[in-house]
Amino acid sequence: MDDWETLTDPILLAVFSYLDVQNLSAAARTCTNWWRISFDESLWKALAFQRVGCRYACHDDVTWKSELKRLIYHAPVHLHQTCVEHHDEIYYICFSNSGNLIATCGEDGIVNVWKYGNEIQLLFSRQVVDDPEYVNYVEFNQAETHLIAHCITMGEEFLRFDGIIMVLSIHTGALCPVAARNSGFAPFRGTWLANDTFLNTDVLEDSPDDVHFLACKFFNNGSEYSSLNDLITEENVETKTVLQINQLDSDPEFVKVIDWSQWNGGASNVSGVLSETKEKVLILYLNNLSHINENRLKFYRVDLDSTDPVISEPIRTIRMNCLGLQLSADHRYLVCNTRRITVEENNWRIEKDVITMVIRLENTETTPEIFGENQPMESSSMSTYFFPHVSSDYVAAESDRDVIFLWDRTSRQTISKLSHRLPGQKNGVSAVAFHPRDQEVLVTVADDYKLRVWKSRNRLNSIATGTMR
Repeated sequence: MDDWETLTDPILLAVFSYLDVQNLSAAARTCTNWWRISFDESLWKALAFQRVGCRYACHDDVTWKSELKRLIYHAPVHLHQTCVEHHDEIYYICFSNSGNLIATCGEDGIVNVWKYGNEIQLLFSRQVVDDPEYVNYVEFNQAETHLIAHCITMGEEFLRFDGIIMVLSIHTGALCPVAARNSGFAPFRGTWLANDTFLNTDVLEDSPDDVHFLACKFFNNGSEYSSLNDLITEENVETKTVLQINQLDSDPEFVKVIDWSQWNGGASNVSGVLSETKEKVLILYLNNLSHINENRLKFYRVDLDSTDPVISEPIRTIRMNCLGLQLSADHRYLVCNTRRITVEENNWRIEKDVITMVIRLENTETTPEIFGENQPMESSSMSTYFFPHVSSDYVAAESDRDVIFLWDRTSRQTISKLSHRLPGQKNGVSAVAFHPRDQEVLVTVADDYKLRVWKSRNRLNSIATGTMR
């Protein structure tokens, strides 16, 4: 050991630069001098670059050792639990605002509500519609007493499908339908405006080229309904138009809502809860039925207390072909899956590769974060949806190539590919969601009827030692 003690710092640094994370940590426990050398930033910086495969800059207040620990120890890349309670493909998954509940829905027409914990458990299950009808979207209200479910049902005309937004109560010890309304546009999934109010669409006879967005306030009268039609015709929903736009040949599909103060550069909404203020920004994706290169993501300012509907131009417009979008838990970012559209002379072509875009939701024209490499199985001409999600450090996007891509937002590199591969068959992934209070937890759903829970090594160690909260 005497010879080693005479080595200068530059020589020790050169030797330590050949060590991996495990061996460098072991060297730090050898003696005080080696412990000092092992904390040199250049060593951990090189290991971080090696981990992600490129050079990048981390935040000024973060050491490279903690940065590498974040990438290795705190990323949700380990499969913790697999649950099977659906009987067909699962289309969507979401957390409640607190993270205590999870909802799933799918092609089997079932809505499931799960209790989140070290091991998630099924709380409630409800067959909302029957085959070939299905449910492709669910969302909790802020109070976690109700959720909306978007159902696709058979229309009266041949090969026509209708959209229905249904409200289900979850605070009575079961999933009970309490209200439902037909949507003016079948693909429109709706969203919550308040604990007792959801957003729907309609087209009025006196203005057939205009889309009316309706605030629908429901009243739970405790009645039991024998059929979906009875629920739709029940007079327990009050409606008011909050936005009216002229969108000939365009169908609204996705919608999200944030407070105007957040859009206007206000303080970060850490909890992701809509405030009592009635000034909101509606984020609408409009699908042009005639020209896909005219699809738009539009942002409108509305006042829910106004007696007259807002009829105005959007405060921002982004041209894109959207395959699914989500808000971050703090409502600061919007994440979208999209395909690029190439226009050459009078011809346009949709790229097969899917890119994931993270948009900062302040009234600025900041450049979106772009993440690529997603290559789904379906051709670009098929209307397949993939719902990504974003946390403070990570972006997760599903792919019909049987994997989840997990990107690091700092380096913009893929840090893991979470396999959903099945022997002898393809298994497309439909949606993902980070826990709203813990980005070290990720849930995913796929074509194989399974819900998967992924956790970081840090969270798994906490469960094993009994220190997990």
